[in-house]
Amino acid sequence: MMEALFTEDDYREALKRFLEICDAPEDSSEAFELEKLMVLMEEYEQDNCS
Repeated sequence: MMEALFTEDDYREALKRFLEICDAPEDSSEAFELEKLMVLMEEYEQDNCS
């Protein structure tokens, strides 16, 4: 699992994974990963998109 997004390639990889698991059941490990990806992508967007 990713810990931080530093580059646009990292962001794109996270987005790709997000789309792969966006329908994960609530109590699954993928749901936890999904939440983490959302936080990481939001942080990246705030820092790099105007």
